[in-house]
Amino acid sequence: MSEYNVIGVMSGSSLDGLDVCVSEFRLSGEQWTYTITHSETLSIPEKIISRLRVADQLSTADLQDLDNEYGKWIGYQLVDLIKTNNLNVELIGIHGHTVFHDPTIKKISLQIGSGEIIRQITDIEVVDNFRMKDISLGGQGAPLVPAGEHFLFSDQKAFLNLGGICNLSIHSKDQILAWDIAPCNQVLNHFAKKLGHPYDDGGQLSLKGQIDSDWLTYLGSLEYFLKTPPKSLANQWTSVVLQNAPQNPADGLATYVHFLAIEISKAIQFGQGINSVMITGGGAYNKVLIDKINNQLNETVSLHVPSHEIIESKEALIFGFLALLRKLNIANVFASATGAQQDSVSGDLHSVV
Repeated sequence: MSEYNVIGVMSGSSLDGLDVCVSEFRLSGEQWTYTITHSETLSIPEKIISRLRVADQLSTADLQDLDNEYGKWIGYQLVDLIKTNNLNVELIGIHGHTVFHDPTIKKISLQIGSGEIIRQITDIEVVDNFRMKDISLGGQGAPLVPAGEHFLFSDQKAFLNLGGICNLSIHSKDQILAWDIAPCNQVLNHFAKKLGHPYDDGGQLSLKGQIDSDWLTYLGSLEYFLKTPPKSLANQWTSVVLQNAPQNPADGLATYVHFLAIEISKAIQFGQGINSVMITGGGAYNKVLIDKINNQLNETVSLHVPSHEIIESKEALIFGFLALLRKLNIANVFASATGAQQDSVSGDLHSVV
């Protein structure tokens, strides 16, 4: 049996923290198993968050500076974490903060939080830039997590991630189908903050609003929601979605939760024959949203919310695993999920000199 100790790092689009997951991966024959040895969400300093929010508007020089600054902060945080918990780590996989994602026209996807600087600070090999190889092969560069789901969660067949952007992946015998559904917590948190809350705890704030039919019609008319998979979204889509939003934040929450429930249920039904879905990401705690999805599906699908640790750590866990597959030269991005010409071994490996 082969064993590997890896840190996975995920910088999500909602900027609600940096998810870090330390895991031991084991390979016996062709079967992968894992144990999470440590996981936590680190608070990103506000001075960095404020720059990340406008990263797509920075000059090339300022964007490079932010890439380095964020990488330094992450690197030193990981050094402290490793020392404090006396961890033995041989590889780091990081999905940085997405600044640009345009796989179709510009064929670019940029995540910042320099892997090379993290490697220099930690003196541990780092894998980053997971998306560009797939885009060069004609894919969307997203979603990336299906490979991890395939190897680590083989008992599940459908996965719904309710993160900054919500996405669904469906695993059948012959292929994996995966795509971004809609901006999710990015929009919900926008309205919650207007009401004086960082997020809508349990979805309770959305119950105080009314559905705005005009905005709902606008949302339903957007071209992206009429496309079939594979497809993926950039963070900039949040501003498109928020156009024509109601002035009352509670109405915004009520309307968007209703819209999400419709789009998510349509996505699950698109998969055909799905009878159970694992739900992770911060939205897994939004009981009102989960209940509305359930109602849209007429309670015909079991919506499975796993342990708190898996909800919080699944994506970071998987990016650590994708880094390991990259180091072992095993395909870690599946063409059936991204629309690429072929599966690929993706990610830039920053080796220790």
